[in-house]
Amino acid sequence: MKPIVGVLLIALLAANIWSLLNQRRIERRLETLQAENQKLADDIAQKTAISPEDFRTAQAQLEKAHSYMDAVDNRLTNSATVLKSLQDVAAAQNQPAMTRFPNARPGYVDTRLPGNAFPGGNNSPAPESTAELLSPPSSSHSPDGQLLHRSWGPEQVLGPPDTQGAGDIPTAWAPKSLNGAGEEWLNVNYSQAVDIAEINVRETHNPGAISKITAVLATGQEIVVWEGREPPAQPPVDMKFTVPPGVQAQSVKVYLDRRRVPGWNEIDAVELVGRDGSRQWASSATASSSYAEP
Repeated sequence: MKPIVGVLLIALLAANIWSLLNQRRIERRLETLQAENQKLADDIAQKTAISPEDFRTAQAQLEKAHSYMDAVDNRLTNSATVLKSLQDVAAAQNQPAMTRFPNARPGYVDTRLPGNAFPGGNNSPAPESTAELLSPPSSSHSPDGQLLHRSWGPEQVLGPPDTQGAGDIPTAWAPKSLNGAGEEWLNVNYSQAVDIAEINVRETHNPGAISKITAVLATGQEIVVWEGREPPAQPPVDMKFTVPPGVQAQSVKVYLDRRRVPGWNEIDAVELVGRDGSRQWASSATASSSYAEP
């Protein structure tokens, strides 16, 4: 985790504590104000007639109460805005630099502990929490560049397809949670930069969640090459996305809106087709999350 992310998390924790203490103080003040208003209402009700002076006093106290309520609303709104901004910055800063590795594709090795369920089983993890959203992306390689060998990890999208059937099969990448709360992504890298003609994505479980595909330039800039809704299809399906001419890149990023299709949305491979007729399979990958992570 980058140092700035740690600082942001500390700031986020402090902001949450401050917001809680401030909210309790406000609640106590509101209770006092409500009691004073009720006493004023009771005093007025006991009087058969009210003098102009008493009326002006009551009106002033009511105006003060309304002003205080407005101030409370503004404070709570500002607090929520600050907390959301800190969360967004922390998430944005938590994206590591992209790396590229030699082309390789391991055989399937099941690294599940005894008794662990497949995705979709009784031991399925809960939907994304704040901690998961702030966790580092999942990579196909270790920090020292070694190719990993895990079920449902992003390394399972490297090389040509090897998940021939449909279903929840560990030779495909699967996100961490059964039902995602929103957007996930899969970033795949190739050996050679090409003028991209087509991107082919093999979906093997719950297809239809792909919402956008971008070409990632050497500078890190992303260019949207496709955005929309996939046509309905039964898995396994090789979904082809045509790219407008003039986009040269060595990496592509597949975005999924997991609200579109419930369950794990699994991808087995992503093929990059160049306008020169070349075809490449991914040599490394990172993902917003994966079931392979603890």
